[in-house]
Amino acid sequence: MMTLITLAKKENRNSLPFLLSLVLFLFGPLTEGYTQKAYLIDEFVKEAGEKNTDYLKNLVYDNVTTIVIKDSNIKMVGEGFPQKVSVDINSIATLKSENDIFRTVKLLQINLGSTSEKSALRINLEDLKSFSNIAYIFINSEIPLTQAEAEMMVTGFEEGDIILLYQVNSNF
Repeated sequence: MMTLITLAKKENRNSLPFLLSLVLFLFGPLTEGYTQKAYLIDEFVKEAGEKNTDYLKNLVYDNVTTIVIKDSNIKMVGEGFPQKVSVDINSIATLKSENDIFRTVKLLQINLGSTSEKSALRINLEDLKSFSNIAYIFINSEIPLTQAEAEMMVTGFEEGDIILLYQVNSNF
């Protein structure tokens, strides 16, 4: 629904700041960065259904061909085309390289082990140019992590581009 705003001629001189603020208010949300909704992996599996998430569970829990990046060293585990990348926070910069090895990867698993790592993690769509088939980003945390914190870590994706998942593995 659109409302027509009319101003008297006398007010036109003073209306420019008003009109600018109105335009920014109405169109500001269109220019903000995209946010991606995060899901706890167990809740996502339960909500989507066991049968609909078999492939995801296979990627997360089973032995699929994986690229392990730790301390910026790349190691391939398994045979065939890699389906998963497991990376520590210190090696995030390695993901920005335009390496063909990432082109078949469906799941990017980021492992967090400390609070300082949590505050340092920021992934943007531009960082993952080589990941042409990525479907999931999975944040595996050993420290407390909220849905809002997980959502702030991943930017530049529109809802539905990827599925952002997280899991907290600790006894606090």
